[in-house]
This record gives sequence, C-alpha cells and structure tokens, in this order.
Amino acid sequence: MSKIAIIGYGNVGFHFAKVLSHDHHVSIYSRNPVEEEINALDSFKADGYDFVIISVSDDAIKKVAESFDTSETIVLHTSGTRPLADLVHHAKRGVIYPLQTFSREKEIDFNQMQAFIEASSGMEENISELAKSITPNIREVNSKARAKIHLAAVFACNFSNHMFHIAENFLKEVDLEFQDIRSLVEETVKKAMELNPSQSQTGPAIRGDVSTLALQENLIEDDRLKEVYRVITNSIQTHH
Repeated sequence: MSKIAIIGYGNVGFHFAKVLSHDHHVSIYSRNPVEEEINALDSFKADGYDFVIISVSDDAIKKVAESFDTSETIVLHTSGTRPLADLVHHAKRGVIYPLQTFSREKEIDFNQMQAFIEASSGMEENISELAKSITPNIREVNSKARAKIHLAAVFACNFSNHMFHIAENFLKEVDLEFQDIRSLVEETVKKAMELNPSQSQTGPAIRGDVSTLALQENLIEDDRLKEVYRVITNSIQTHH
C-alpha cells in the first residue's frame, strides 16, 4: 500500500481518488476544498508520500509542480497533452494518462480503460505498478505520441459529443429527444469498431448527393452551424 497525494479534485482527480483508495492510502488537496475530507492545497507537503498525482488543468501543471520540493516522492501528472518535461522540477517524475471521458455522475469501468504511461529514468517499474492499481490495460508512450493520442480522443469523443449536442437541438425543434436516435448512434459506433471508421462512412456527403446537401444546408439557420456543416461535408469528401 502506497501513500498517495492527489492535487486537484476535478473529474479525473475525483475518479482517481475513488479507484486508488481501494489499494492505497489517498489524501486529496484542492485550492477550494468543498468537502470535509479534502485538504487545502496551502497545507500540502510532499514529504511522506510515495506518489503525488497532479490532476489540474493543463496550463496549471508546471506551476503546481514547481510550487513544492521533494527528493524521494514520485511526481505524476494525468494530462494527455502536457509533456513529461513539465515536471522537470522533480527528479522522479512520470505521467499516467487515462484515455477516458470522466464525469462525476457516471461510474467508470476501469478494467476496460486504456492508460498511457511515461516515466523518467529508473521510474518505469514504480509507475507501471501504480498504474495497474487503476487499470490492467497499460501502454508506455512518449510525450509526442501521447499528445497525438489525446488529439485523436478529442476528435472521437469531445467533437463527436458536440455533434450529438447539435443533433439534440435539431431534434427538439420537431419535439423529439436525443434518445429517439439512440439506435442510430449505437449502430454507428458499433459499426466503426467492427469495420473501422474508414470503411463505415455513409450519408449524403460520401454519396455526393448534391441536392440533399443543399437542402440540409438551407435548413440550418445559424450561419456558424452552416459553416460547420460545409467544413465537415468537405472533409468527408476529401478524406474518403
């Protein structure tokens, strides 16, 4: 059992604290401690912890890492985009990047989740063992590869969810809910996984249905969404 400090209590910090608490002693620190068991960040001292996990916004990682000193503690961050070099203030450092979308209200099946790790020299085994407390699915990659993986995740997850939101708004205009197209969405994801996305694209853009494309564009009243429609349509036609 390791002693772990988690700095930051956003969605990732919240879920990391839950899963790591099964096998380790976990303390949580936050600038704004909103719960009784959360410690104020001003009181944080790294001494005595085996690991410090910095789970804050990407832009704040380097500043937080430089705000405390430690000689023996392994300091980690959880970002997909920030390099290991953001933790250069600490000799023992690494990354555990969980490839998942986190919300407080939704439980995570960590046994199905992929995590990507990176470690400073000599720390690979320690960080790998800690990561196995979170998920059995671990791969070691460098900072450049991890940033590209995160970019892929943004397109596959964040951008697609935004498209779901746009679809939800269109459906509301005709008194339907997003759940009414659940079968379509689930089959789309299933087919992409089984055939690969490059083989499963359908729709008027890939077919070149000019009249349908023009009709749909005319249905969009918001000029910004019109532009989104045009850009995505062009991208489908260019890359397939």
